[in-house]
Amino acid sequence: MDAAWKKQYETGNPRIDFEHRVFLDLVSQFGAEAESDALPDRLRRTATEIFKYADFHFYSEETLMLDVGYPDFDHHHQIHISLLNELRQYIESIIVDSARATDMSRFLFQWFVSHTVAEDTKLARYVAAASS
Repeated sequence: MDAAWKKQYETGNPRIDFEHRVFLDLVSQFGAEAESDALPDRLRRTATEIFKYADFHFYSEETLMLDVGYPDFDHHHQIHISLLNELRQYIESIIVDSARATDMSRFLFQWFVSHTVAEDTKLARYVAAASS
C-alpha cells in the first residue's frame, strides 16, 4: 500500500488538505505497524488515535460546511458517521485479533482516497465559490 501524499488528494482548500495530510500520515503509520506485527496494544493505540483525529477532522469539516451553507451537509455528515462506526468495529476487532489491523489499514486508505477525491473535493469547490 502506497500511502504517500499525492497531488490527486489535494482539494484546493488549505485547511482541509492540511488535516488530510495528518490523517494520511496516521493511516500510513498504522499500516507500517500492522505490517511489522507491532504489539496489539500499540495497534490499538494508533487505531484509537486515528479514530480521535477523524472525529476532530469531521467536526472541523462539518463546521466549515455549516459556515458556508453547504447544501449536501446531511449526506456528507452521514458518510462521516458511517466511517466512525466502521472504525469502532475495526478497533474492537483488533482487540480480539490483531491480524485484522492489516484489513483496517487497507480499508482506511481506500476510504480516504475515494472520499477525498469525490466528496471533499466537491466540498472544497463549494467553499471556494462561496468565498468569492
